Amino acid sequence: MFKSGILVMLITLVSRVLGLARSVVVAYYFGASAGTDAFFSAFKISNFFRQLLGEGALGTSFIPMYNEKVGKHGEDEGKKFIFSILNIVFIFSVIISILMIIFSDQIIGIIVSGFSLETKTIASNLLKIMSCYFIFISLSGMICAVLNNFKCFAIPASTSIFFNIAILGGAIFFGKTYGIKAMAYGVLLGGLLQLLIVLPQFFKRVGMYKFKIDFKDEYLKRIFYLMLPMLVGIVARQFNTIVDQFFASYLETGGVSALENATRLYNLPIGVFGISISTVIYPALSRKIVDKNFSAVEEDIKKGLNILLFLVIPSTVVLTLYAEDVIRLIFEYGKFGGRAVKITADSLFYYSLGLYFYTAIHLMTRAFYGMKNSRDPVKFSITAIVINILLNALLIKTMAYKGLALSTSIASMVNFSLLLYTFRKKYISINLKPVYIFLIKTVVSSLIAVLASFYLKNIILKLLVFSGVYLILWGYSLYKKKLEVF
Repeated sequence: MFKSGILVMLITLVSRVLGLARSVVVAYYFGASAGTDAFFSAFKISNFFRQLLGEGALGTSFIPMYNEKVGKHGEDEGKKFIFSILNIVFIFSVIISILMIIFSDQIIGIIVSGFSLETKTIASNLLKIMSCYFIFISLSGMICAVLNNFKCFAIPASTSIFFNIAILGGAIFFGKTYGIKAMAYGVLLGGLLQLLIVLPQFFKRVGMYKFKIDFKDEYLKRIFYLMLPMLVGIVARQFNTIVDQFFASYLETGGVSALENATRLYNLPIGVFGISISTVIYPALSRKIVDKNFSAVEEDIKKGLNILLFLVIPSTVVLTLYAEDVIRLIFEYGKFGGRAVKITADSLFYYSLGLYFYTAIHLMTRAFYGMKNSRDPVKFSITAIVINILLNALLIKTMAYKGLALSTSIASMVNFSLLLYTFRKKYISINLKPVYIFLIKTVVSSLIAVLASFYLKNIILKLLVFSGVYLILWGYSLYKKKLEVF
């Protein structure tokens, strides 16, 4: 299982690096400007509903329901269940996309009210172009959830690679001619490619597709009942993103773009480590819970938390202590000037403080979902979101964009703490002593790596020395014990 996780991490790493390259290209051609502020805002809105479906509530609810149905009624009934879900997703996503096109002006006017009229107009036009992306990504995300349950992880993990290539191509080849609209058309093409790349493997496993919805299926009703609390939580998280956009729209021009670029960097370890580990663990965790093998569940969770410590703690150190150097290395080209570097680096510093909590949230929420408990993660998510919004309002006056980033980190810490405490109290009293010991080891190793690299002036050399020293310190243990070191 964890070997599959390593494969998914490698593929996700390629995807996230391409995503970072995408941000670099946007920064090079368009800088941190009103145009990029409009694009990032419109994209977040077109992306708003995505996690409701394949990558979020529906996809997560599907796995335990499908496994249960196949176990009781067989593969053929399981396939009918898949077809019903996908057909509902298609109808829903088409309706939402049409509504986004019709009401784009009003949506933009409400969500980023601080923008100038010109920036709002640009954002509205971009939203119209990107609205149909929701159809493609919804179907692709749900199919990816199906394939993950069939232990096919590589193809679903690679879909974002094609998405990023499409946007990169749009910016590089058409950016000068069509301006920021080239990015929007790249998003649309990227969404289509994400769907097309998963279809061959999907049809290989399910055979002939049927455009039919079995409304009498009790599992169809149960899955929507199970996903409702998750839906509330995801809507709340997405709403939180929109609220961040609302606050950021009142900052200096380029503030939204700076936050977006910083988010892209700190999301790199979240996607590569947190989401990859939880994606691979979840189907096996769900089966072990069904089998009531709780000692194995505890070991998987501890191992997951330790792997995240090993990977995320050094990432946090680099993205905080070397924030400005990293931003200069990656973004300071073309129209991306010194002021943009400063506000992006400051944002990255404060975002990165909550990096471990944010990655581990993905693991712990999957543990709750495996127990068929979606209510507690939602309650804690909403609690964290309320804290985030309150802190945004309090800190934006004194800390501006830095306050928005710090609020996100504090809210993530609260969310993770509530998840871990409640899971231990309700289900399995996980022995955290090995996790604390492992935490100390990763912190000490990271600090030694900092001492070895801090005074070097070249950031590339700094990163190479830091990584080399950190891996050398762990090398013997990894060689002798391999994954058992965790």
